[in-house]
Amino acid sequence: MRDTNPATNEPLLEALAQHMRDTDYDLRQFTRTVLESRAYQLSTETNPTNELDDQNFSHAAHKTLDAEVLLDAISRVTGVAERFNGWPAGYRAIQIWDNRMPSYFFRIFGRPVRATVCECERSDQLSMAQALHLLNSPEIAEKISRRHGRVNRLSQEDFTRDDLLNELYLCALSRCPKEEERSLMSLAFDENGDDRLAAAEDILWALMNSRRPA
Repeated sequence: MRDTNPATNEPLLEALAQHMRDTDYDLRQFTRTVLESRAYQLSTETNPTNELDDQNFSHAAHKTLDAEVLLDAISRVTGVAERFNGWPAGYRAIQIWDNRMPSYFFRIFGRPVRATVCECERSDQLSMAQALHLLNSPEIAEKISRRHGRVNRLSQEDFTRDDLLNELYLCALSRCPKEEERSLMSLAFDENGDDRLAAAEDILWALMNSRRPA
């Protein structure tokens, strides 16, 4: 927010500022207004008339999650909080201000070290190291298979296959699976026999690593 980086739509920004004042700085009401707006609810799916548009807000644009947000999302989906050296249990990645704390996850996913005030210090470049970490790292696998994690808890509930699938999709994607997805993911139960835990772990791993699951 500076003169050299003006708002894309300054009248809209001013209208939102006025709305904040009109609601007496009620963040709940302000957030509701934003979330219910057409612009916020636009789909990322394009059509022949807007597939090349990157400036008129005709569709939602894909955006790489910041390192802190991604780590918090993984922790939330798996039900296993991240532990940070020197910080109390329960702190989220977005609350950690110490840029000197060593973290391989933060480093490969582009969290800035704050050596300068330039926003360009944060990297949003995709890399093979990021993909391999999500696919194969023991840290991610341990979160998925943690004894007191979400998968272990859900697999012990008296759920049918469909109910268990619904729960896994809701926690990962905030929606139930489509019919073709339900048929495909049901194969995990067939391949793992009576081991519901292994099937649920495989499904959540697949959801977390799908290229475009939504």
